[in-house]
Amino acid sequence: MPRYSLIAAIVLAAAIFLFDTLTQFDVAIAVLYVAVVLLSLNFTGRRGTLAVAAICILLTLISFVVTHGAGMESGAVARALVSLAAIVITTILALRLAATIAIIGESERRYRTIFRSTGVAILEMDFSALKARLDSMRSDGARSIEDIVRDDPNFVREALGLMKLVNANDTTFSTFKAPNLEAFRESLPDLTPKEMEPSILRMLDAIWNGRTNFESEGVMDAIDGKRLNVLYTVAMPTDRRALDVVLVSIMDVTARLEAENGLHQAQAELAHVSRVATLGELTVSIAHEVNQPLAGVVTNGEAGLRWLRRPEPDLGEVSASIERMIADARRASEVIKRLRALSSKATPQPTSVDINELVQDTLTLVQREIASQHVALRLSLADGLGRISGDRVQLQQVIINLIVNAIQAMGAMPVGYRQLAILSRAGEDGVVLEITDTGPGFEPADEARLFAAFFTTKPEGMGMGLSICRSIVEAHGGRLRASSPASGGASFEFSLPADKEAA
Repeated sequence: MPRYSLIAAIVLAAAIFLFDTLTQFDVAIAVLYVAVVLLSLNFTGRRGTLAVAAICILLTLISFVVTHGAGMESGAVARALVSLAAIVITTILALRLAATIAIIGESERRYRTIFRSTGVAILEMDFSALKARLDSMRSDGARSIEDIVRDDPNFVREALGLMKLVNANDTTFSTFKAPNLEAFRESLPDLTPKEMEPSILRMLDAIWNGRTNFESEGVMDAIDGKRLNVLYTVAMPTDRRALDVVLVSIMDVTARLEAENGLHQAQAELAHVSRVATLGELTVSIAHEVNQPLAGVVTNGEAGLRWLRRPEPDLGEVSASIERMIADARRASEVIKRLRALSSKATPQPTSVDINELVQDTLTLVQREIASQHVALRLSLADGLGRISGDRVQLQQVIINLIVNAIQAMGAMPVGYRQLAILSRAGEDGVVLEITDTGPGFEPADEARLFAAFFTTKPEGMGMGLSICRSIVEAHGGRLRASSPASGGASFEFSLPADKEAA
């Protein structure tokens, strides 16, 4: 193209010069030099265009002198000035046009570079057929995407067929193991499994409601059959109402999700180890809690036998003794049941939990520890609190850890000053449980790293208890905070959102 434009410009300039010089028409033939200036944009740069314009101006002046000599007829001068003005104005506009074309070209090159080489799969789609179909259904009386799907359960698959792939970048081919664009275009509808349909349905709802962007997670298949977890974004430009140009970016997050699952598994294993270690510290208290009802079973059994062996057996006392035996056995069974739950490695199971009931159950496991350390317990549990949703065992682990930490923190305090306060109250959007001790507290400088892994203020501590507690609370959508007033002591408070289903 540049070579032909150069030849055309030379031929055209020569023709205009000869026609302007050898003919006597009373018209501004030199105005046609503007075509030469415009042609120069195809084969030269800014300086070259200025040089071409200067040559055209020189040819115009030479032609004027050759044709009219020293005569300065007003008509001829006017025509020459018009031609010169046209060349100058065209040159200025041509240079601006060239600059604009250069900017657009650079922008297009930059876009294509990003489009081709970015690490995210980018699809250029044409949704015009889908948009026309939705508009037609709206005209027919459909009020929402839900109405359409209710009447036609296969509409999502139909919609996928109406989404036309125009182009895709190299990352798309490598992500989906496609050899080329045509192969990917043919396979695309089949790469969207049924599990993806709820997400596609939400995207259709976004289009129906005129939203300009949509983001969601889902699953897709690669051509080789591998299942991919993807995060995808759909951008619908506001200036293309027909949706003939829609950009879909797809990020493969399979590795990230696998890493997160591995991290969650490791956290669960660590939490289990921490629970077992805590139970080891409470061996004496646990033994007492189990031994007490068992001793009651023996005592009531012996009493029942004595009532039976009397000359006249007192069946009422025997019955009462047996009932007390059953109650003590159930009490021991409940303690063992809680211990088994705390020591198990079961997968967390969210249930509806009453925080006050959970505190009461937990205290049965640490009551002996509280008593042996001569700690005065003040319990203030608010009535009418809503239930929370969470794993009972994990939440009990948090409460046990905070109580045991408080008891150990007060170990160096005089007996009469060891006070443990546990109170529950309603929070902004759920329930708050606060555990406060009268120990030495902690330094303000330690507050920021108190929940960091492996940080501990105890010489024999591992520094994992509070870190695990925070992880558990945050996994339940809550927040764990600590404070230590200047007067001493420490307060740990965690809030958990209310169970909306129970409400």
